[in-house]
Amino acid sequence: MKNYYRLLEINKKICTNAGKKSCCFLIIVFIFIGYGCKSKQETNGYNAKYKFVFSEYQRFLQNRFNREDFSFRNHLSQAHYFDTLKYFYISRDYQPIFIKSFDDTYFIDSLLKVIETSGEHGLPANRYNYDLIKNEYSQIFDSTITNNAARYIHLANVELLLSDAVIKYASDLRYGVVNPAKIFPDSYFIPLVDSSRREIFKPLYVEDILQYLNEIQPKNGRYKKLQAILPFFIDLENLRWKRIYPVDKNLKIGEKTIQLKPIIERLVVLGFVDTSNIVHKALDTYDSVVIKAITKFQKANGLLEDGTIGNATIEKLNVSPKEYVEKIKLSLERFRWTSYTDSARYIQVNIPDFYLRVFESEKEKFKSKVCTGNKRRANFDAMLKVYEKTKNWRNKPNDWQTPQLYGKITHLILNPTWTVPTSIIRDEIYRKSISDANYLRKGKFKVIYKGEEINLFDVDLRKFSPNKVPYIFVQDPGAGNALGRIKFMFSNKFDIYLHDTPVRAPFSAVNRAVSHGCVRVEKPLLLADYVLKDNSKWEPDYVRIEIGLPAVDSRKISEFGTKRTELRRNFSFGKTTQVNLDRGISLYIDYFTAWVDEDGIPNFRSDIYGKDEILKTFFFNAN
Repeated sequence: MKNYYRLLEINKKICTNAGKKSCCFLIIVFIFIGYGCKSKQETNGYNAKYKFVFSEYQRFLQNRFNREDFSFRNHLSQAHYFDTLKYFYISRDYQPIFIKSFDDTYFIDSLLKVIETSGEHGLPANRYNYDLIKNEYSQIFDSTITNNAARYIHLANVELLLSDAVIKYASDLRYGVVNPAKIFPDSYFIPLVDSSRREIFKPLYVEDILQYLNEIQPKNGRYKKLQAILPFFIDLENLRWKRIYPVDKNLKIGEKTIQLKPIIERLVVLGFVDTSNIVHKALDTYDSVVIKAITKFQKANGLLEDGTIGNATIEKLNVSPKEYVEKIKLSLERFRWTSYTDSARYIQVNIPDFYLRVFESEKEKFKSKVCTGNKRRANFDAMLKVYEKTKNWRNKPNDWQTPQLYGKITHLILNPTWTVPTSIIRDEIYRKSISDANYLRKGKFKVIYKGEEINLFDVDLRKFSPNKVPYIFVQDPGAGNALGRIKFMFSNKFDIYLHDTPVRAPFSAVNRAVSHGCVRVEKPLLLADYVLKDNSKWEPDYVRIEIGLPAVDSRKISEFGTKRTELRRNFSFGKTTQVNLDRGISLYIDYFTAWVDEDGIPNFRSDIYGKDEILKTFFFNAN
């Protein structure tokens, strides 16, 4: 009767929309016919046909756990949670969870449909034993079976395999397939749901499992956009993907060459050319349509957007559909690790993209180029092993890769000082000071020894080895300070922060992995304006005046003059001032090599730190 009333409700909605009495009449007739057929099917269903006895089925379900025969191992060894399920079923006296009889076909079909659509998440259905379950399910109704014992065995197998599949599927969607903290123990520090708090067996307790599986589908808009483009790139895997070779010269507008044909064809396939603007015979001409398509492709792949067909562009055009699909699946997995909020605002630094983006209610408000940490050397792991064995500092490899972090930006530091890290003293300050006697003075450094500032003329680093310099080096605030004029602070164990920089040239480069781990922001004032808005006693113009820049509104100059002393009270030291925010703003420093931008264009980036290669091994092997 529950389904009957549900159909009536659907009929009501349809008829309301249609506005026709005849529509209502026909649908109501259909419902009664369907309901009558259902009643007949329930009366003369599989239970009646095969003389189903619940106690017998329950006994065979128990035997699935107790019998250690070949049949048992062959059918159920692929159940991931089998050992745990055994104790779960014991605790409920082997009462089945999902399948109560031979007539539960609609329910089984519905669950199998959910599992079948796991591919939409980049997860293969057979990760959940889809084919095995379907095979067991079909054998329940095999007409060649002459006794119910075999049917009960297959029904029990379906019950147990479905229980295992549902647990695994729900866990994958809620927490991800792999644990990033285990495969990236030294660089992944975005909070995860603690394993002890993961409700692994919740699917077995819910009243409506189908509704529950629908509700746990990831809701993040950027996740859904990735899902939407996945089928397109999977279809591309069926095409021949011939290698494209570089054009042998720089082309001028209107110039023709047969070498353009495969390039334009590839751009058409990838959706970067409006085919209504070209004809087949024009596939050899370097015109405005081709330049626009090339530029659009370059933007979507993080290249220099100049419309020229250089080696970097050709390399990206040769990326295979398989690689695109892998990047999309890995990005979907990364989204499952982190619950990016849909409604609130947050800041994201995407390391492979070298961009900072601000989101509000899933909408991008603005972006800024950033520089992130230098990539590890290719022999980093080998060098680290040597260092761990020898403890010789000369063997210690630099590790300046920016880790994946989460925190809340709680305050800004204006006109910051810079206390030089030990690794930079060893690798840079030591060498530069010896080669240039005036380096420390020109860089406006102070040298501290045993808590006291010493005269720069008394500093001679040649007396020490690079790893045993006894001094602390502090760079004064000012235009040449390595941190620029603004530093954005959030709590983390690496002392990583976002900051301004006086070195602007790297922002013009495609690969901006050039820092010692912190994140350099090209537009720090834009970011400061955003985080301060309705969130501090400090107004954006106050910040500009304090760091020596002109105010946008000249009237703010005198206003700030009357407030400066009070604003800086207890939060300043010399030229340096701390500006507190009323509310912290979430910051994610994360790692995505595939996403869909605000214009609906799929974007892909190079695996700058090699993290995709590591994740691929664990993720695809798990599947």
